[in-house]
Amino acid sequence: MQNNSFDIENLPQPRVLESNDSEDLLHMLNADYSPAVIRGFANNWPLVNAAKHSDNALCEYLTSVASNAILPLIILPEATKGRMFYSDNLTSMNFQKAQGTLQQALGHMTHYANSDAKLAVDRVCVQSARIRDVLPKLESQLTNPCLPDTHPFIWLGNPVTVAPHFDEAHNIAIVAGGVRRFTLFPPEQIDNLYIGPIEQTPAGQPVSLIDLRNPDLSRFPKYAEAYRHGLSVELQPGDAIYIPSPWWHSVESQSKINVLVNYWWSGNYVSSALPFPMLIHAIQALKHLPKEQQDAWKHMLEHYVSNDDANHEHIPPSVRGILSSKNQNVINRAHQWLIQKLGR
Repeated sequence: MQNNSFDIENLPQPRVLESNDSEDLLHMLNADYSPAVIRGFANNWPLVNAAKHSDNALCEYLTSVASNAILPLIILPEATKGRMFYSDNLTSMNFQKAQGTLQQALGHMTHYANSDAKLAVDRVCVQSARIRDVLPKLESQLTNPCLPDTHPFIWLGNPVTVAPHFDEAHNIAIVAGGVRRFTLFPPEQIDNLYIGPIEQTPAGQPVSLIDLRNPDLSRFPKYAEAYRHGLSVELQPGDAIYIPSPWWHSVESQSKINVLVNYWWSGNYVSSALPFPMLIHAIQALKHLPKEQQDAWKHMLEHYVSNDDANHEHIPPSVRGILSSKNQNVINRAHQWLIQKLGR
């Protein structure tokens, strides 16, 4: 039985920050481990101003700064209603992949936007393209005083919904064109979000199986508790949202043509510092151990991963190695050690 009473529009919004001072804003973002909305963060971007004028102006602006790079495209049949998700049996996806230039992608998106609503026209989107590769003239125009040295990514397409997922790094996402709704859940709600297969996913990270617009509580009864902790907000062009890792978040791009620019950062030094590969290896190494051994390794992880340096103060700082050092040489040695151990 379907249940339509859990409207995401009724959820409270994240905290809202208004500061335009970069140092003050970064301090406020980090002061609370929760999402935050920054209204008007990118109102001075030429891209945002073009989007506020019209879809045609937005597409013309993007075309003027595009390269001829080939992009991976996502094609969503109209039957999906724009929900980027699994097939019914969870063994494949409900969309197809293609390739094309940004100009070709914009042509497909414009065709959908201008089509009669009664026609079955496929929706198209571009997911997570590095701006310096596909829009090299654009990056210098995207001022971000919070993260001046971080390279941004761009997402654009017709109305598309991405299921709740997490990012391995902190995220500042800026709506540059169209309207988007973000719905977010704290990391501890993972048990109540019914996460799907961890290895085969729509876009790289595991996602919730719940349709937030039409949750089926007969299949997913614990979602009622997740909903109680949820947040949701609608963002206009120029608005930004900060999403700390690994908060769960769903994204609805609601306009006929939508553009998002985002910045990921985490302070990680090497690829082996990414948490998700660690999670996969932990599942492989620990999940099938007897409960007593699992409990023992939980204590081990808490001891070594905790930020409490008192656990290691009996070791001279000069030989603590990876336990306390951000020295690049120490980190590189750990990285190579992992490659050697996992690659054998």
